[in-house]
Parts: sequence; C-alpha cells; structure tokens
Amino acid sequence: MEPISLSTERLTLDQPTMSDVDDITASCSEPVFETFMVTPWPYERQHAEFFVQDFVPRGWSSGDEWTWAIRRKGVETMLGAIGVRMSSGMVGFWLGGPHRGQGVMPEALTAVVDAVFELSDRSEVLWECVRGNSASLQVAKKVGFRFTGEAPGTILGRDGSASRSWTGRLTRTNDRNPQSGWPA
Repeated sequence: MEPISLSTERLTLDQPTMSDVDDITASCSEPVFETFMVTPWPYERQHAEFFVQDFVPRGWSSGDEWTWAIRRKGVETMLGAIGVRMSSGMVGFWLGGPHRGQGVMPEALTAVVDAVFELSDRSEVLWECVRGNSASLQVAKKVGFRFTGEAPGTILGRDGSASRSWTGRLTRTNDRNPQSGWPA
C-alpha cells in the first residue's frame, strides 16, 4: 500500500522523513516516554532513524501499520506521531511536550479513525494505554471511544510483559461524543 496523507483544519498528517529525526529523538527522550510508552529506552538517534527509514515504510508497504507524522499545516516541524495496526485496529500516538494540551492529538486521532473507517473494512478501532496515562485517556475520551475496562495490555512492554492497561473501542456506528464511564 502506498502511504496516504491526511489533512484537518489545523494539521497535516504525512510521512516522517530524515529531517524529523532530531525532533523524534528529542520528543521520545522525554521522561514520560520511559513510564508510559514502549519505545526503546533510553531513546537514541538510531531508534528514530530506524523508525523513519524502516518501521514506517515497512508498515505502509505491507499494509500492516499506517503511521503518520503530525504537523501544523504549512509547518515542517514534526509535533508527534500517530499510527494504527491494521490487524487489530489498535491506535497508538505521542506528542512532544511543547505541543501537548492544545487539542492537536484529538484532532489527529479523529482524522485517523475516519481514514480507517473510510479506507478499510474494519468495524472498530481499539485504544489502550498504560494505566495512569491520563493524557492518552483524555484524548480517547474526547474522540468518543467507549471505555472497556482495565486489563493486561495487548501491546507488550519493553521487558515482554503485559502492563495493566486502560482499554477502549470505537465502532463505525458509535457517535463521537464523549462517553461516561471513564476512570476519574
């Protein structure tokens, strides 16, 4: 499959390039990544180069994983990344610290969910995060995901174990209004 670009009112979602490696490295080296993400730790430039040169192109080529860089329209700086594993419908995302709390991720996630439903036969998109990652939880809630509980994570941690995770799902037919039932 060829990579596709997405556009929202404020954002462009396109492919990360080698010019993004420094931004990726800086963002993924933030302490929050050690606690809540499964990216390598400590995160080094070689990890960002692998992400851009191998992981993202391989995912698009096979159709197994669609991954985008998140940018403000007309600006080259990479704010974060978002992707979906097509076999499971599981989304994953991150933003660099200076870009959090500005509504960027809910806007990007909405665009990705719309693309999945428009371009595939998936009937649902899944979300999970390590228990305690309330920023990720708030994004999923704002986009209209339904909270499905706390369970061992399906995305394994760096040590291969399943962490306690919050989980959610959004179907094609769900309205996109925030739902009740989320952890406080």
